[in-house]
Amino acid sequence: MRSFFQIVVILISLAAFGLAKLKFETSLSESMVAQKLIQPPIKRGTSLKLGQTGAAVALGGLRSLIASIWSLKAYNHFEELDWIKLEESYEIATTLQPQSTIYWKTAAWHLHTNASVYYNENADLSPMRRGQMRSKYIQKGSTLLETGITENPDDWILHLELARLWSDSYKKPNLPKSIRHYKDALACESLPQFERAKLKRFLFYTMTRSSEHSQEAYDMGLALYRKSPRNRTPNLTCCIFALQNALEITGQKALTESELFPDHASQLKWLQNYWDHRKNDYPMHGVRAAINKLTVNASS
Repeated sequence: MRSFFQIVVILISLAAFGLAKLKFETSLSESMVAQKLIQPPIKRGTSLKLGQTGAAVALGGLRSLIASIWSLKAYNHFEELDWIKLEESYEIATTLQPQSTIYWKTAAWHLHTNASVYYNENADLSPMRRGQMRSKYIQKGSTLLETGITENPDDWILHLELARLWSDSYKKPNLPKSIRHYKDALACESLPQFERAKLKRFLFYTMTRSSEHSQEAYDMGLALYRKSPRNRTPNLTCCIFALQNALEITGQKALTESELFPDHASQLKWLQNYWDHRKNDYPMHGVRAAINKLTVNASS
């Protein structure tokens, strides 16, 4: 009886040790994946798509090589305009190398740009069907980037790609989404400091296109303008000028035209170029009137 009791105690101790060891190894593995020291486990079903040899090689430590091969296959499918097989190939590549930004970015670009344009210009489809397929592949590209962000939440490049996608006037712009993703990109610790000012300007330009964000855009643009002369680009300056007019900011709170523009000649040139690009949906309040006034003064 005593021997049986000892055996039970030993088995329980071994089970407890094994459970503790499993928890430690799981925690260690998750930590190493998070620090990009090792690759995460391959998703279920991927080995079936790879085939027996490919799965063996991938599991053997050559996942990067296999992922690059599937990326090359995807490019061949792009040349053949086979979007379904292209998507499947990149699904395998991103599964094998989920921490590789280039696969997520390139795959999404093929879907939301190349595939969407292909279907939109496909004369064999009805206009309604063309529009449906265009929207479908724009969304597919967005969804793929979102999946990439789920795998790499601090990847500022993927956030930026989503922000650019949803601010693109040639697709189906969704400015609130774009603004959110620009802010997410700016919140990433991986964002290099030298890229921060540029992204803030991009966010500013996107906010100026949304009347709901006019005040926030003006406050941000003013802060950028005052922070560094490098931010005082012609486009940003003209946006501030138009926003001041839109928000009816006057008196000491407003920047004067002499503060915004180097001289009248530059002001006219900048505002004319800004007006010529009004299709970008930037605010245009007071711009046409200022151009007319400057033109008259220049000719007199």
